[in-house]
Amino acid sequence: NQHGFLHLQAVMIFDVIVVGAGIEGSATGYYLTSRGTKNVLMLEQFDALHTRGSSHGGSRITRRAYYAAIFVHMMKEAYPLWEEIEQRSGKQLYWKSGLLAIGRKGQPGLDMYIESLNENGVPYDLLTGEEANRRYPQQLKLPSDCWCIYEADGGVLKASLALKTLQELFVHNGGQLLDCHKVTGLVPGPVVTVETDKGSFKAKKVIVTAGAWANDVLKTTGLTLPMKVYRAEVFYFKVEDPDAYSVSNFPVFVTIHPPVTKVASIYGTPILEYPGLLKVCQFFGEDLEIHPESRDSIPHGLTLPRVSDFIVKNFKRVSTIPSIFELCLYAATPDNNPYLDKHPYYPNIVIGAGFSHGFKMSPVFGKILSELALGHSPSYDLTLFKIDRFETPKAAL
Repeated sequence: NQHGFLHLQAVMIFDVIVVGAGIEGSATGYYLTSRGTKNVLMLEQFDALHTRGSSHGGSRITRRAYYAAIFVHMMKEAYPLWEEIEQRSGKQLYWKSGLLAIGRKGQPGLDMYIESLNENGVPYDLLTGEEANRRYPQQLKLPSDCWCIYEADGGVLKASLALKTLQELFVHNGGQLLDCHKVTGLVPGPVVTVETDKGSFKAKKVIVTAGAWANDVLKTTGLTLPMKVYRAEVFYFKVEDPDAYSVSNFPVFVTIHPPVTKVASIYGTPILEYPGLLKVCQFFGEDLEIHPESRDSIPHGLTLPRVSDFIVKNFKRVSTIPSIFELCLYAATPDNNPYLDKHPYYPNIVIGAGFSHGFKMSPVFGKILSELALGHSPSYDLTLFKIDRFETPKAAL
């Protein structure tokens, strides 16, 4: 009886309510329930497997290589956690292909990647452009002034399947997932009231992982985070030799851009989602800052020329006319590092937001948010992820 079910939830007090069932929220719900917290509710404003936010689609890149040592360190734990999820679900979520990070010698970003990998003891190959071309002779024609990092554990995560799997494990572990419940406000207190368009729910702790809508939820508590929402345009291009660009024969790739900037970076994945189609996209650059409700406005036409130019200059036998065009959103903080912190005014509200590049680390972020909510010591130094690293003005309530 749905009415009785909702009435029971309205009068009971949950241990934790997770607001937002995207990849970060679902990873958080999974971690909570897999480690013994049973009285957990997860609320999602859309259908549980919707395509309106940041967690849908056939692929996301995973890699150990990063400009910041803390992320390389987190990825040491992320890989075993993804393996745990695969083992518990019986589903393959990760396809190993290797990663090729493409930069220029002397570039600050390249040097930071190398330093972070060395600091964490992660093996890698440093290749000239010509050496990378010889390693992938059927696919690459990189300029001679390129320098590349090859990291063997890079690969592809099946995004929508990973999200579905985490949600299924969450429910299997005893969690309750309610989709099509839009959170309209939080009423702070020793017990937090979570108001939705279909009724109110109460919890001792609330974790907000609402993605592009995080500030819409948090503004009812007097907090607006420094964070912007961007629309990414995702392209898939036909290749002449699908086997050459398959996940077995070609790595995921990223261009290294200066850290803590919004300079455009190109990235992509080998053929895995759509037969014969290579995914090539841009991150930042001309990505359109947007309100999440305006996601489907007309493309501005600036991203595709940059992506097509990259293909012409670096790849062999790949079309520059996309066969498939898709959209997604991502939220980014001023320094591109997410927020992993307690609410500055209400410590029983925990915030995870601004995960512009966080899909691969979601099991670790879910663990950290769970630790914060349950009062456990965080597994990592969270200095880089504190809300108060920026000015956080309190809105009038």
